[in-house]
Amino acid sequence: MRLHDTSNGDTGKLSIDDAIIDYLSKKGITDQTEKLALARISSKMEISSGQVEMSINRLSAKNLIRKVYLHGKVGFELTPRGKSAIEVLAKAETARITRQLQEAIHQERKAKLRSGTVNKMKSIEDEWQNYQMPDRKLIDKIEQEATKFLAATKETEDKQPFCHIDPQNYDQKFSQYKPQIENLTEQNNNLTKAVNNYAKIKNYLLSISADIENINKTINRYEPMAEATAQVSQLKTSLCRLKSIQSQLENFDKDQLTQFEELKTQLGDNSRLLEMLKRPTHEFTPIKRENLAEKTTLYPDPEGPIKYGRKTSGYPLEEKCSRCGTKRRLTTVDIG
Repeated sequence: MRLHDTSNGDTGKLSIDDAIIDYLSKKGITDQTEKLALARISSKMEISSGQVEMSINRLSAKNLIRKVYLHGKVGFELTPRGKSAIEVLAKAETARITRQLQEAIHQERKAKLRSGTVNKMKSIEDEWQNYQMPDRKLIDKIEQEATKFLAATKETEDKQPFCHIDPQNYDQKFSQYKPQIENLTEQNNNLTKAVNNYAKIKNYLLSISADIENINKTINRYEPMAEATAQVSQLKTSLCRLKSIQSQLENFDKDQLTQFEELKTQLGDNSRLLEMLKRPTHEFTPIKRENLAEKTTLYPDPEGPIKYGRKTSGYPLEEKCSRCGTKRRLTTVDIG
């Protein structure tokens, strides 16, 4: 037990007076003489005999302890008032420990919150570290390829065969035309991916700027805290890396990025056009052949008049193109 002279000293330390009261409440002290009794207290509590004697005198004056004689020995014990003082001390100590625990819990929660915030900021950095920066050297080439491709698609669209123009040869022409459209569709998908890498840069710039601002705010919040020094250092490292990525994104020409945003829209429209060109121009609708019915003679009843019945043929279904008049048998699907 660490002791000091003042009765209202540092938190967690008992004054010598309080410590002696606490000691005497647990164990009475007696010896052959008063001096020996004081020496025993001094030895047990590891404080000087002079300090013990002064404390005993103070406590006696306050009627907290008293001198006792027992079986020819002399010693000291608590008075009723001293015992009450012990209860007060116990309550104060309990309150102090409770405050320490509450403060420890509060500090732990703050530390967990801070750690969670720092980890979130670091995860943002990890996401940006995984970002594949588009090659600035390829931007002109991709723009030219996309422009030429859109023009090539327009030329192919102009060559689209129509069933109503040449019904006899349409199916053959379309079978030759469709692979061209499928090839263009694949090229359109590849160009869309390449163009998107540049079309998204403006949005990425806004996003990384917001992330940098959030990390800056977190650094400013925790920098005054000594316990957060290591975490603040980590955040500053993350901040430097994000600023480096931001600088690379800012090096792209803004007007060219705007052009890529337009190309993205055009390629999206082009994709829908190719889907339409991939389908034949026939517009088939079901038609029903005339129902064929014929009279059939039923087996006669020898005791009655001859009876006739109607034998109904099936309904063979066909489809007819409303644009060119081509007919074909309707394919039925047996579900289940």
